[in-house]
Amino acid sequence: MSNRFFLALTVLLFASCGPDVVYQEKTDFGPDGWPYADSVSFAFPITDTTATYDLVLTVDHTQDFVSQNFYVHLRTHLPGGTVLEQPLSLELADKFGEWYGDCDSEDCTTDISIQEGTRFPQAGEHRLVVGQYSREDPLPEITGLGFRIVKR
Repeated sequence: MSNRFFLALTVLLFASCGPDVVYQEKTDFGPDGWPYADSVSFAFPITDTTATYDLVLTVDHTQDFVSQNFYVHLRTHLPGGTVLEQPLSLELADKFGEWYGDCDSEDCTTDISIQEGTRFPQAGEHRLVVGQYSREDPLPEITGLGFRIVKR
Protein backbone atom coordinates (compact mmCIF):
# COMPACT_ATOMS: atom_id res chain seq x y z
CA MET A 1 0.00 0.00 0.00
CA SER A 2 2.74 2.49 0.87
CA ASN A 3 4.58 1.80 -2.41
CA ARG A 4 1.47 2.67 -4.43
CA PHE A 5 0.92 5.83 -2.38
CA PHE A 6 4.54 6.88 -2.90
CA LEU A 7 4.31 6.18 -6.64
CA ALA A 8 1.06 8.16 -6.95
CA LEU A 9 2.55 11.07 -5.01
CA THR A 10 5.67 11.04 -7.20
CA VAL A 11 3.62 11.03 -10.42
CA LEU A 12 1.48 13.90 -9.12
CA LEU A 13 4.56 15.90 -8.15
CA PHE A 14 6.16 15.53 -11.58
CA ALA A 15 2.89 16.23 -13.37
CA SER A 16 2.51 19.54 -11.55
CA CYS A 17 6.03 20.69 -12.50
CA GLY A 18 6.99 22.32 -15.74
CA PRO A 19 5.76 25.27 -17.73
CA ASP A 20 2.12 26.33 -17.59
CA VAL A 21 1.39 26.85 -21.29
CA VAL A 22 -1.84 28.85 -21.50
CA TYR A 23 -1.86 29.18 -25.31
CA GLN A 24 -0.07 27.41 -28.14
CA GLU A 25 -0.64 27.34 -31.89
CA LYS A 26 1.46 26.60 -34.96
CA THR A 27 1.17 27.28 -38.69
CA ASP A 28 3.00 25.20 -41.30
CA PHE A 29 3.88 26.94 -44.58
CA GLY A 30 4.43 23.93 -46.77
CA PRO A 31 7.03 23.31 -49.45
CA ASP A 32 6.99 26.86 -50.88
CA GLY A 33 7.90 28.52 -47.58
CA TRP A 34 6.53 31.74 -46.10
CA PRO A 35 5.17 34.24 -48.66
CA TYR A 36 5.45 37.95 -47.86
CA ALA A 37 1.70 38.45 -48.32
CA ASP A 38 0.70 35.77 -45.79
CA SER A 39 0.77 37.06 -42.23
CA VAL A 40 0.14 34.60 -39.43
CA SER A 41 -2.51 35.50 -36.85
CA PHE A 42 -2.69 34.09 -33.33
CA ALA A 43 -5.86 34.97 -31.35
CA PHE A 44 -5.81 34.20 -27.64
CA PRO A 45 -7.87 35.03 -24.56
CA ILE A 46 -6.31 36.56 -21.46
CA THR A 47 -8.25 36.22 -18.21
CA ASP A 48 -5.58 36.82 -15.55
CA THR A 49 -4.16 40.35 -15.72
CA THR A 50 -2.15 39.92 -12.50
CA ALA A 51 0.01 37.04 -13.76
CA THR A 52 3.28 37.38 -15.65
CA TYR A 53 3.84 35.58 -18.93
CA ASP A 54 6.64 34.66 -21.31
CA LEU A 55 5.86 35.01 -25.03
CA VAL A 56 7.74 32.67 -27.36
CA LEU A 57 7.86 32.34 -31.15
CA THR A 58 8.93 28.99 -32.59
CA VAL A 59 10.51 29.06 -36.04
CA ASP A 60 10.84 25.89 -38.12
CA HIS A 61 13.43 26.20 -40.88
CA THR A 62 15.66 24.12 -43.07
CA GLN A 63 19.42 24.06 -42.67
CA ASP A 64 19.57 25.62 -46.15
CA PHE A 65 18.56 29.02 -44.72
CA VAL A 66 21.41 31.32 -45.78
CA SER A 67 21.11 34.07 -43.16
CA GLN A 68 21.65 34.09 -39.42
CA ASN A 69 18.41 36.06 -38.97
CA PHE A 70 15.36 37.46 -40.70
CA TYR A 71 12.86 40.16 -39.87
CA VAL A 72 9.20 39.99 -38.98
CA HIS A 73 6.68 42.72 -38.28
CA LEU A 74 4.61 42.22 -35.12
CA ARG A 75 1.15 43.76 -34.67
CA THR A 76 -0.49 43.22 -31.30
CA HIS A 77 -4.23 43.91 -31.21
CA LEU A 78 -5.48 44.64 -27.67
CA PRO A 79 -9.11 44.12 -26.58
CA GLY A 80 -9.79 47.89 -26.40
CA GLY A 81 -8.83 48.40 -30.05
CA THR A 82 -5.25 49.61 -29.57
CA VAL A 83 -2.74 48.17 -32.03
CA LEU A 84 0.96 48.04 -31.13
CA GLU A 85 3.48 47.53 -33.95
CA GLN A 86 7.17 46.75 -34.11
CA PRO A 87 9.72 45.11 -36.40
CA LEU A 88 11.73 42.29 -34.86
CA SER A 89 14.84 40.40 -35.93
CA LEU A 90 14.54 36.66 -35.35
CA GLU A 91 18.02 35.29 -34.72
CA LEU A 92 18.41 31.70 -35.92
CA ALA A 93 22.21 31.31 -35.80
CA ASP A 94 25.27 32.86 -34.21
CA LYS A 95 27.85 34.87 -36.18
CA PHE A 96 29.73 31.67 -37.00
CA GLY A 97 26.67 30.04 -38.57
CA GLU A 98 25.89 27.64 -35.71
CA TRP A 99 22.12 27.15 -35.39
CA TYR A 100 20.54 28.10 -32.06
CA GLY A 101 17.69 25.61 -32.34
CA ASP A 102 17.32 21.87 -32.20
CA CYS A 103 18.37 20.47 -35.57
CA ASP A 104 18.36 17.12 -37.29
CA SER A 105 20.10 16.43 -40.60
CA GLU A 106 17.76 18.75 -42.56
CA ASP A 107 15.49 20.83 -40.32
CA CYS A 108 15.72 23.03 -37.23
CA THR A 109 13.24 24.29 -34.65
CA THR A 110 14.22 27.44 -32.78
CA ASP A 111 12.39 28.95 -29.80
CA ILE A 112 12.79 32.73 -29.62
CA SER A 113 11.64 34.63 -26.55
CA ILE A 114 9.95 37.83 -27.69
CA GLN A 115 8.94 38.98 -24.19
CA GLU A 116 9.71 37.67 -20.74
CA GLY A 117 7.79 38.43 -17.58
CA THR A 118 5.17 40.57 -19.30
CA ARG A 119 1.70 41.40 -18.04
CA PHE A 120 -1.44 41.96 -20.03
CA PRO A 121 -3.19 45.08 -18.70
CA GLN A 122 -6.55 44.15 -20.23
CA ALA A 123 -8.51 40.93 -20.03
CA GLY A 124 -10.17 39.68 -23.18
CA GLU A 125 -9.34 38.55 -26.70
CA HIS A 126 -5.85 39.55 -27.88
CA ARG A 127 -4.33 38.92 -31.30
CA LEU A 128 -0.73 38.77 -32.44
CA VAL A 129 -0.17 39.11 -36.18
CA VAL A 130 3.29 38.17 -37.44
CA GLY A 131 4.19 39.34 -40.92
CA GLN A 132 7.18 38.24 -42.94
CA TYR A 133 9.35 41.38 -43.27
CA SER A 134 12.42 40.30 -45.22
CA ARG A 135 13.74 41.17 -48.66
CA GLU A 136 13.04 37.70 -50.03
CA ASP A 137 9.57 36.61 -51.16
CA PRO A 138 8.83 33.90 -50.33
CA LEU A 139 11.20 32.59 -47.68
CA PRO A 140 11.29 28.95 -48.86
CA GLU A 141 13.50 27.79 -45.97
CA ILE A 142 11.03 28.98 -43.30
CA THR A 143 8.62 26.06 -43.00
CA GLY A 144 6.56 26.90 -39.92
CA LEU A 145 5.83 29.47 -37.24
CA GLY A 146 4.41 28.86 -33.79
CA PHE A 147 3.49 31.03 -30.82
CA ARG A 148 3.01 30.11 -27.19
CA ILE A 149 2.29 31.90 -23.96
CA VAL A 150 3.74 30.48 -20.76
CA LYS A 151 2.41 31.61 -17.39
CA ARG A 152 5.18 32.08 -14.84
